Amino acid sequence: MNALHRFVTFLLLACAPCLTKARAEDPLQAQSEDLFPLPLDGAVTLENGGGSFHIFGWYEPRVRLVALRKAYTAARLEQIRIEKKAEPAALAVRTIIPPAKGFFADRSGTVEYTVTVPETAHLKIKLGAGEITLQGLRGGRAEIELTNGRIIALNCYAQVRAHSVNGVAEAFYEWWENLPAKFDYVLQHGRIGARLPATAQFRVDAQTANGRIGNGFNFTPQTEGDGQSLEAATRKDAPLAFHFRTGGGNISIDSFR
Repeated sequence: MNALHRFVTFLLLACAPCLTKARAEDPLQAQSEDLFPLPLDGAVTLENGGGSFHIFGWYEPRVRLVALRKAYTAARLEQIRIEKKAEPAALAVRTIIPPAKGFFADRSGTVEYTVTVPETAHLKIKLGAGEITLQGLRGGRAEIELTNGRIIALNCYAQVRAHSVNGVAEAFYEWWENLPAKFDYVLQHGRIGARLPATAQFRVDAQTANGRIGNGFNFTPQTEGDGQSLEAATRKDAPLAFHFRTGGGNISIDSFR
């Protein structure tokens, strides 16, 4: 072991208790809230490196944006910025979390957003790592790009397209309405799931390259090597369509009464 190696090891051992104590504490937080006018069919673009987006639909021509910044030091919290650009028919929100420099630099920092949008809005969401939830979209559409994390859509009668490298993508309905909707989930690796009432009317085109497809609607998947595929429908002209693809992981379509 050379002198530099011994010195670095000494520093790590000496500072370990301090670092452990610092991370054991709750992070510092700062919250902001803004309102923006937006047409019912307006466009909303959201970008975030790490944290979450929780999206709710309402029938109001405006956007309510609540941002909760988190970091373990006040200096790091101040470095996290949120850029907002509002136009007559569009809103863009960009999260800036600068890279930390230095061996012992504070690399913490996330932003959790709660965004209420017109239920018919057009959304573009990009998240590095974390969770995205959509609730109550009706007639709008959402395009999602996620690197690692989870996507949940609840009671959305809309067009939802999502691509993720690793994680979970799900669609849930607590009740059934005979309204058009489409979910296009593509994961490089991860699990895809849907849960809806037994009375729901839908079409499904699902495929996993390495995994299994289970369902509560008596559909029979086809086995293809290490994976399975499924093309089926409760009725030919069903208003709800699922298009699921995963390179590795299971797919489930569950029912409840």
